[in-house]
Amino acid sequence: MFKWLFWLVLIGSSVFVGAQVLPIYNNNMKIDNVFEGVARNLASGSAADARSRVLGLLAIQGVDREALPDTFIENLFVEKNNGKLQIGSEYHITLWLLGEPVSVDPDEEYKASDVEPMDKLRLRARMDFDFAPYQETP
Repeated sequence: MFKWLFWLVLIGSSVFVGAQVLPIYNNNMKIDNVFEGVARNLASGSAADARSRVLGLLAIQGVDREALPDTFIENLFVEKNNGKLQIGSEYHITLWLLGEPVSVDPDEEYKASDVEPMDKLRLRARMDFDFAPYQETP
């Protein structure tokens, strides 16, 4: 009986984590594809045209803009150097598997005694992802 419970918990938790992580990587893959397509097909145009095309294609390709932080657009750069178009951005996503902590702000300093027991578990069930999609005209 214990073996079945162990495997059930292991498989269930793997599915739970995978269901939350896969959309993040899928979003990043779509962004990479948009950057690659624009860098390849709009190399002869201006950087401003390429930037507007990137923003339009992100919506068309189904990139979840709600899941992206504001820093994605702030760090988005489209430059043209020596006839090559360079497109890239950097962003960070924090995934709280059990929800954000309530008793403390995770971005501020806090004492361990200030953290409630459930928040200790929430802080441990945190996953951080750093992405830096970049494409350049070949």
